[in-house]
Amino acid sequence: MASIGNIQATRSAAAAGASAIVSPPVRLYAISIASDGGGAGVLELTTTSNAGDTVLHTDVPTGEIYTLNFAGGIVCPKDIYCKTKTNVAGYTLFTSKYSGPGLTAG
Repeated sequence: MASIGNIQATRSAAAAGASAIVSPPVRLYAISIASDGGGAGVLELTTTSNAGDTVLHTDVPTGEIYTLNFAGGIVCPKDIYCKTKTNVAGYTLFTSKYSGPGLTAG
């Protein structure tokens, strides 16, 4: 992954639900996913809503911490939601920065 100064990390243990993990439109540059050790895991993220377009669907090896980098980022035009989370303790999303002085959600 190229060195980018405006990256924000958002940690979540949220399961599938109607609440956005990240609210504004962003680019997803990387993700780190931790298995809960209970078997092979699955994490599926969507955009727009919990039932929206899938932007990431990945298998997580048992007992591992799995990190993926996306060159150029995955465009999420409206919010990031968790659609499926099985045998995953938590995950950290590395996105374009969306909060801080002088930044807005739009």
